[in-house]
Amino acid sequence: MKINRKRFTADKVERLSKCEIFVFGSNLEGMHAGGAARVAYEKFGAEWGVGDGPTGKCYAIPTMHGGIEEIRPYAKKFIEYAKAHPMNRFLLTRVGCGIAGFKDSDMAQLFEDALDVPNITYPRQWFPFMLIGITLGLKTPREKTVAPLVISDMILKNLCEQHLYEIGAGISKFLPNIKVRYVAENKKFAYANFGNFFFFGDDFYVWELDDKYLDDHNQDVVEAVFNDECKGRGYARRVIFAGVLTEFKDCNGENIYTGDVIKIEKDQFRTEHLAVGALCSVEGIGSYCFILDNHSWRLGDCNRQQYKMTRVGTVFYQLDANDFIGVNQRTMQFNGWRDTEEEKQLKILMAKFTPNFDQELWKYQGLEILGAEYDWR
Repeated sequence: MKINRKRFTADKVERLSKCEIFVFGSNLEGMHAGGAARVAYEKFGAEWGVGDGPTGKCYAIPTMHGGIEEIRPYAKKFIEYAKAHPMNRFLLTRVGCGIAGFKDSDMAQLFEDALDVPNITYPRQWFPFMLIGITLGLKTPREKTVAPLVISDMILKNLCEQHLYEIGAGISKFLPNIKVRYVAENKKFAYANFGNFFFFGDDFYVWELDDKYLDDHNQDVVEAVFNDECKGRGYARRVIFAGVLTEFKDCNGENIYTGDVIKIEKDQFRTEHLAVGALCSVEGIGSYCFILDNHSWRLGDCNRQQYKMTRVGTVFYQLDANDFIGVNQRTMQFNGWRDTEEEKQLKILMAKFTPNFDQELWKYQGLEILGAEYDWR
């Protein structure tokens, strides 16, 4: 199993972020006189007389009343509590290994299920012992989330909600394999894997590490979304979402994204230009397709009929930084069935010079005359 050092509790916890909970070993009487219990009482609001469960910015696990089997129910109870509070980060300390006198190897195995709970950190000394059940084949580790077959804007937003803690904490182990495209700036697309972006309402944000994005960072949005400072994640930058990677490739072997404009050649006499969207249920069952007036045309059908598909541009022209139109809406605007031939040709022309914030048609026509090339691929 790959070691993720973000999952280790610091040897000495000095302060807590907004979402963090200090997990310490206690006694049932709640007399926090020494060790981590004293730290919890003096620094993090643990209440005297509370020896089990949440208290202040802490969680108490009693370890002084018996042996390992007597402690086990309390360990299980804590893990279930952490699962029920996915937006908190629980800093599990070496409970039971101080005044209570238990070995790390004994206590660690009580908490082996914490490996599958991303919002629990644990002592680095425990990690080898927590793996014993997996090593011996007695425990099956949690699998990576499988991405839906089709991903629309709404599906992507729902997935971000489901994995919000992991996105804020930078833990990618259980996240689905999804790649998206976004508008980095005029004339430039960029790409991000799931876990490195999130939504705030309809606005789309990516995590950036380069200090040049300091002025673009919105800490208020970060704390509103994650209820935490998310230190170490970088800068949250608002950008325009520009599609998701599909399973399809064009005739040149290039990956097709939603929002791409495709030249479809049925034969030497019949050619169409249409933009790719996604139609699916809330479970992700559906298809990547060309969304038309009252029906759709699936990319899979084009492949089966051996039509030649070539990427020729994207729908991200005449952009407005303050108008976040969904990808499907942009593709439907491009695929407008009432367009005249002249209007259709202008859209095909603009698609070549993307992403682009210019609103005036003559600027796109000028780019064509000048032989300009945009690296939209």
